[in-house]
Amino acid sequence: MATTTATLEFPTTKMTMTGGGGRMALDGRPTNYGDFRDDLNRDGYAVIKGAIPRERALEYSDKFYNYIEGFGLGYKRDDPMSVKREKLPVLNEKGMILSYGVCHEKWVWDIRGEEGVVAPFNKVYDDEDLIVSFDVVNVGFAK
Repeated sequence: MATTTATLEFPTTKMTMTGGGGRMALDGRPTNYGDFRDDLNRDGYAVIKGAIPRERALEYSDKFYNYIEGFGLGYKRDDPMSVKREKLPVLNEKGMILSYGVCHEKWVWDIRGEEGVVAPFNKVYDDEDLIVSFDVVNVGFAK
């Protein structure tokens, strides 16, 4: 597949435009890919709606809640009053579970293998031969 890259000069801005594929430019210049990569370049992250079909996302959510409740510390998914530090496994100040081998739970492996999770990385790196990993599981409870 052919790749075309052009750099457009504007009075105060350079813009990297890529057509036909190719590794995402990570040069700090504004981009015009016309997809999530523009958000990723501009904001440092991108939200990809629908990356995991709703039905499977709900299944993963249920597995997560089962995991948290399985510690037997008193957390109950249907009781907002149980969202207390003493009723949860250790979470850091940003809501990350760094311990307990959580990243090797089957449901976490299943999430990281979802096509909608892997495909954006394929696009960013223009490579199909990737290893997708999670270092932590992040938790955010509604208040």
